[in-house]
Amino acid sequence: MKKLVISLVLLAGLVSTNVIAAELKVGVVSVERILTEAPQVDAVNTTMLERFGPQRDELKNLEKEITKMQENYKRNELVMTEDKLNDLKKEIIGKIQLLKQRESVLTQEVTTVRNQELAVLQQQVRGIIDDIAKKDKYSLILSEGVAYADDKLDITDKVLDRMKAAFKKKK
Repeated sequence: MKKLVISLVLLAGLVSTNVIAAELKVGVVSVERILTEAPQVDAVNTTMLERFGPQRDELKNLEKEITKMQENYKRNELVMTEDKLNDLKKEIIGKIQLLKQRESVLTQEVTTVRNQELAVLQQQVRGIIDDIAKKDKYSLILSEGVAYADDKLDITDKVLDRMKAAFKKKK
C-alpha cells in the first residue's frame, strides 16, 4: 500500500510538471543585437558626433600643432640657443599637458552623455519587451547569458520592429 501511494505521488508530480511546462512560454532577446541594429543607436551616434565633433577636431588640431613643434625642435636642435630650446621644450610640454587635460574632459563628457542616452534606450527596450511579453503571454523572456536558444524562441526581430516603428513615429 505504501509503494502504491508513493508511486501515485510520483506519477502526479510528473503529470503536474508536464502540465506546468505546457503552459510555460519562453522567449529570448539579444540585447546586444538590438543595441547595434536599432535606428535609435544610429541617431545617438549622430547626435554625439554633432555635439562633440568640434571638440574632437580641436584636439586633433592641437595634436598637429604639437607634432609640428616637436619636429621643429628636432630639426633646429643643433642650431638654436639653449634658452630658445628650453623655451620651446616648455611650450611643447605645456601643450601636451593641455591636450591630455582636454582629452580627459572630453572623454568624461562623452562617456556621461553616452551612458545617459543608453539608459534611455535600455528603458525603451525594456518597455517594448514587457509589452511583447504581456501581449503574447510569455511566461519568461531571457536576454544576456543564454548559451543556446532555438530560433523559434528568439523575439529580437519583434523588438527591433517595434523600435523601428517607434523611431519613425518620433521623426
